[in-house]
Amino acid sequence: MKILDKYILKFYLSRFLGIFAICFLIFIIQTFWLYIDELAGKGLDIFTIGKFFMYFSPKLVPLVLPLSILLASLTTYGTLSENYEFIAMKSNGISIVRSMIALLIFHIFLGIGSFYFSNNVVTYGELKSYNLRKNLAKLKPTLSIREGMFNDCLLYTSDAADEEDS
Repeated sequence: MKILDKYILKFYLSRFLGIFAICFLIFIIQTFWLYIDELAGKGLDIFTIGKFFMYFSPKLVPLVLPLSILLASLTTYGTLSENYEFIAMKSNGISIVRSMIALLIFHIFLGIGSFYFSNNVVTYGELKSYNLRKNLAKLKPTLSIREGMFNDCLLYTSDAADEEDS
């Protein structure tokens, strides 16, 4: 790996990780607002809410990753162009395509890793999140009761009790 490839890759990775963290935080906050009606005012402790977000966060990675790649690429190559580093590469006989080879190889490996992450980790997190929500609904029936909506979760328990009495 040449010095130029290491320089561009290091410059790109620092921006990619920063942008990924910021976008991931934005999507976590959006998820919090999406599920606030199920979590707030139900008597849940902070540990249970944190566990819910920990199980739900792998689902957000496939959403955040393409956005982070796009923004990191734009800012990296925009900064290189703004600082006339592309002109310096061009004057040394290095084409733009050659300067992108290191990032192309990195993105191929990132795509393979993202595939395995989505195939294994996201499905496991989705299963755990679903089980946590169902268990909380069974342990605390107030979690499934919403204002202004008909709910039949208490009907099934009272129907079963009526059948046992008769």
